[in-house]
Amino acid sequence: MGEAAEEGPYLLEETLKSWLNRNVVVAIGAEHLFTGTLKDFDEEVILLENVRDFTGNRGNALLIKISDINWVMLV
Repeated sequence: MGEAAEEGPYLLEETLKSWLNRNVVVAIGAEHLFTGTLKDFDEEVILLENVRDFTGNRGNALLIKISDINWVMLV
């Protein structure tokens, strides 16, 4: 079980590294979806640029706590 726990953060880190500068969709809670370009991340947050939410609102950047994310999809 300890091995799987160590693989989790490693898998997240490796996946996000391969998705840098690509478009993703991020779900926060059950109600909020955002699309944008994954620009950077660390163990606590991810940074999206050229962001749009599901209602069409736009923003230059969005900083999201990883613990608040339900899922991330590469588009």
